[in-house]
Amino acid sequence: MDERIKRELALYKLREIENQDMKLKIAELKIGEQLGAMNYDEKIQSSIKCKNNDYIMNEIDSLEKKIKINEISNKRVDNALKRLEDDEAEIIKKVYIEKKSISCASQELFRSRKTIKKLIDKAVKKLKLS
Repeated sequence: MDERIKRELALYKLREIENQDMKLKIAELKIGEQLGAMNYDEKIQSSIKCKNNDYIMNEIDSLEKKIKINEISNKRVDNALKRLEDDEAEIIKKVYIEKKSISCASQELFRSRKTIKKLIDKAVKKLKLS
């Protein structure tokens, strides 16, 4: 299988997990920022905490950009899978995204290992063309 395709499929689940973690970090940073500014005077950017606020805002922006990049990458994988037949896409998801063995996928989908392998090869050819 083309290594680039295999890598993108393998990273799909990891990107989802990473996005969830970054969203939690953003929430944590926002809560910390709210706790740090107790009164109106401290909320003004001329305060001593300005550098800390800038760091927090930059960190939030950076995390939001990374989330967006991961979401775009996963949407590209989703779009590529839409080009496949339903059974091909389902097999690719099970084997490469969910990381199930071909034997396990064949049992779940009630197909032989040979059929699963043929469908994977067929799907990979379609993905290479796109």
